[in-house]
Amino acid sequence: MKATEKYRRVFGSMSHLKESMPWTIGLSNMVEFLVWEPQRILGVSKKQYVRQIIEWATAPELKDKEVEEIESIVSKKLNHKMSESEQLETYSKQTMGICSAREAVRRITFFSEEYLNKELDIFLSLCSDNYFDQFYGQFMRFDQGGSWSIHGNSGIFEASTELKAMYMDNLAYNHQSNMLVANELKFNGRKNPDQLLKYCLMYEHLLEKGFIDKGAKFLLLFIGGSALESNKQRLVDRELALCHKRPKKYQYLLRQELLDIVDCLEVASITWQSLIEFNNRYLAENSLCQVEQKLLQGFNQSLQSKSFMHLSR
Repeated sequence: MKATEKYRRVFGSMSHLKESMPWTIGLSNMVEFLVWEPQRILGVSKKQYVRQIIEWATAPELKDKEVEEIESIVSKKLNHKMSESEQLETYSKQTMGICSAREAVRRITFFSEEYLNKELDIFLSLCSDNYFDQFYGQFMRFDQGGSWSIHGNSGIFEASTELKAMYMDNLAYNHQSNMLVANELKFNGRKNPDQLLKYCLMYEHLLEKGFIDKGAKFLLLFIGGSALESNKQRLVDRELALCHKRPKKYQYLLRQELLDIVDCLEVASITWQSLIEFNNRYLAENSLCQVEQKLLQGFNQSLQSKSFMHLSR
C-alpha cells in the first residue's frame, strides 16, 4: 500500500478544493510540521542528535561503566549543551545547536517561516467570506459573494491530490466565482527562481485531477517582507531563462501547456506591514462580531512579534 493510500485510509481525503476543511486541520498541520522536522524541537537534525549521543556514550573514559552511570554522564553533557545554546534575548540571531524546549519555542515562534505558514492556515480558515472578498479584491477583479475554502500544505492535501512536483504554502478557492488564489509566504526572503512556473504546474495538475473547475481564475499572491516586482512578464522571462540554461533539470517546466497557463496567471504581492494595515482598516470599516475582531487583532499581534519586524529596522 502506498504512503498516500495509508494516509487517506487513516485521515480521510478530499476530491475538490470547494470542500471546506475544519479550522482544526491547521492544528494537525502544525503537529505534522513538527513530527516531520524534529530538528525544530531538537535544535539539530535527528541524525546529528543521535550521533552526538553515541559519541558521548562510547567515549573511552566511559568504557566498562554501568548503564546508569553512562546515562547520568550523557544527561549532564546534554543539559550543558542545551544551556550553552539557550538565548535570553527574544530576537537573538543564534538559532543553531541542540536546545531546550524553551529555546525551541523561541526559535519557532519568532524565526520559523514554516510555523508562520501554519499560523496563516488557521487564521485564513477562520476569516469570513467578506474578508476574502475585500482582501483579494485589492489585486484582482472577480464576482464577489461566494464561499471561500482554505487549504494548507497538509497531509490531506498531498495525499488527496498526489501532487509531488512542488510544495505550496496555502490555497484559497471560491467555487462560485471559480477563482483560485495561491498564497505564497516569504518570511523575509525572495521568491524562488522557478516559482511562477511551478505554480502553473500545480494549477495544471489540480485541473486535470478535477480539484478545480475549468477556466478558474488564478492569482499568485506573494506575502513577504518586501514587495515583489510588479512586471509579470519580466519575472516569467527570468524563470524561462533559468530553465533554458539547465534544460535537463527544468524540461518539465518548458511545456507550451504551462506557458498558456502563465498567460492567464495574475501575480501580485503585499508586505506583512501592509497586511497588518489592511486588517486594521477592515476592523475600522466593518461591523464585526467579537470573534472576528479578536481573530484579526490576534494575528496582527503575532505578525508584529516576528523577528523580521524587528531585525530589519
